[in-house]
Amino acid sequence: MVFGRQQLTRPLYAVMVCMAAVLMGCHGPVQRGENLLIVNFEEGKVLRYQMTSSRDVTIELTGSTTGTKQGQPQKMTESMELTMAYKPVKVDPFGLTRIECTFEAVKVNRSSFSGRGGTSSDAMESLQGKTFILELSPSGQIEDFSQLEQLLLDTGKAAFDTARNDLRVKNPDMIYDFVALQWYLWDSISSVPNPLDGVKPGMTWTNTQLIAWPVPIPNPPCRVTTFKLDSVVDENAQKKAVIASTYRLSDTTVANFPKPYEGTFQMRGLFGFLRDYKFQSLEGEGKQVFNLSTGTVESDTQKYLLKTTASFLLPLGDSVPHVAIEQTLRIQKLEP
Repeated sequence: MVFGRQQLTRPLYAVMVCMAAVLMGCHGPVQRGENLLIVNFEEGKVLRYQMTSSRDVTIELTGSTTGTKQGQPQKMTESMELTMAYKPVKVDPFGLTRIECTFEAVKVNRSSFSGRGGTSSDAMESLQGKTFILELSPSGQIEDFSQLEQLLLDTGKAAFDTARNDLRVKNPDMIYDFVALQWYLWDSISSVPNPLDGVKPGMTWTNTQLIAWPVPIPNPPCRVTTFKLDSVVDENAQKKAVIASTYRLSDTTVANFPKPYEGTFQMRGLFGFLRDYKFQSLEGEGKQVFNLSTGTVESDTQKYLLKTTASFLLPLGDSVPHVAIEQTLRIQKLEP
């Protein structure tokens, strides 16, 4: 069984896209598809990316009727930096390309709401040195992530407190941050409608994406991302597309993505006392640089502010928790 965000391999579409790319490569730009956003892999040629996710989380209490602030805001920070290597082991220009993905380095830093550093390693750090296989269409659509899903399920188990037998308590981790970063890498390319028509400066298109945030819930927050081709520039004899992005909250969720946890559990720390999140607003923007000549993402930066309200697991007078998350995500292609 093939797993993917859309359970559709679109073999005919893949053939058409690749034929157009071949025509462009052999005969120069054609009238149709002048700027084709198509990922390109060479068998055995490794691509390396540094990926980072960092956020500042602030929780404030206000009166439910008066709206006045109660007490001092509680703050915490967490960040993850990882180096990923992508090695194409089977390139099929008319179908799916198989890529071996390796966690070469993973490092997480965190401060708690009390201001102290984390007392245990993040489950993400246990992935260093491990590999999984992805299968991608020519447009960058992730069609098979079954190995990644199993790997993250195994990793998710490391996030739980094994000393407790009566209650499953989950430590903080940044697994969902990695899932979001992995999908962001090619999402802007795979979501282009009618890709054979190419893209022109000023063109916009949208996609629904997972939001990286610190609390796993059954229906995680998602965003509608609007991509816009700002410009196509020539740099060192190569054409590069500059793609801007803006975000707003989505009413729908992403159907298929790796889910690293099973069953019910309680979060450790302050998040363990909150529930019933109601997402209020999302504001932010980003910029991605895609090398049209080589078919690779070169860089991507995203910044946004997510605001939500919640309620306490046990009532605390008329206090209403307000959560604000300032998030920054970066992807940078590393030189060989």
